[in-house]
Amino acid sequence: MEKMQKVNKVVFGLCLIGLSSCIACSSDNKSSAAKSSENEQILDTLTYKMQSFKEISPYFAVPSEEQVDTTKFTAYYPVFDEEINTLVKESIYLDGEENMVQVSESFLTAFNEYAEDQIVAESGPLHAWFRDISCQVLLNTGKFLTLQNSISEYTGGAHGIQVVVLSNYDVQEKKELALTDIVSDTVKLKSIAEKFFREQENLSETESFGKAYFFDNDNFALADNFGLTKEGLLLYYNVYEIKPYADGPTSLLIPYAALSEVLTERVGLLAKNTSNIN
Repeated sequence: MEKMQKVNKVVFGLCLIGLSSCIACSSDNKSSAAKSSENEQILDTLTYKMQSFKEISPYFAVPSEEQVDTTKFTAYYPVFDEEINTLVKESIYLDGEENMVQVSESFLTAFNEYAEDQIVAESGPLHAWFRDISCQVLLNTGKFLTLQNSISEYTGGAHGIQVVVLSNYDVQEKKELALTDIVSDTVKLKSIAEKFFREQENLSETESFGKAYFFDNDNFALADNFGLTKEGLLLYYNVYEIKPYADGPTSLLIPYAALSEVLTERVGLLAKNTSNIN
């Protein structure tokens, strides 16, 4: 449920105006994942394949005389062996479901009920919804696994939103990593991250965040979303978390070299061997 709370936090901040889109396709990864555009092989330690899923509603929306649309659910996500699937399922399905069929049914049932109410009330044409899930393997070393799940959805309103959820796992220990498993000092991490954030946003060391950012009491805050990558620690602020909707999300990558004093021993070994990560 913690994963869905990250999604709900953003949705609540946007006053429930819904989620926008990702398209799924399918590919297979055994010990390697193929870049479709370059046909380049990338070695992965964990064996997995990418799975596509699509379902549509039987109720059609007619936004105009020239168009017909329908509500759809699409997903693109990795499938590992049973043990790893059990470990990471909350990061893929987000709300306690056991498989993508259940996720799809939950979404489409909500639309179908709305459609039936509209038809009974003769309230005019239906407006199509969509939800797209695109979960990618961001890092796979055999010791650590990072997933990046992008959920795009529209369920009415002026526009949809996209939420990204990052999840990190210690594969050998079979557990999800908290921030304190990655760094030994979150206070020092915050100081380091603020320095990089100010540089990225072209702010001086003393300049106020002011009304341009939504930090409480004008104090920088670490993102709830964080991920291990080959290059460093990624902090990801979703839409509306720290900036207006129109400014979109914010990514902040802190190189491992800048974190050498705060990385835990196990993650520190990862940082020292990034040249061996493909």
